[in-house]
Amino acid sequence: MELPPIPLERAYTLPKSVSAIQILPTEDGERTRLGLITQLPEGAEIEFGGPGFSDRTVSVRCSGASYFVFLDDLEAAKKSMAAAHM
Repeated sequence: MELPPIPLERAYTLPKSVSAIQILPTEDGERTRLGLITQLPEGAEIEFGGPGFSDRTVSVRCSGASYFVFLDDLEAAKKSMAAAHM
């Protein structure tokens, strides 16, 4: 089942921590490889960089590093932020 696209602003502040997979350059500099799984902390500023490695992910930049994050995690974060403002 394909999820509908989530409208994303160019820059976004995370209302809660989300899991992320670091994107690392290869030695030839032309390709990338997956790095460690980490957590982007609550309050982190992320900038959307484009599509991810599947239709369920998106690439982002945070503090000068590139990551893949799952759209489901961002949707859950957006719902959490909306609930807090009610």
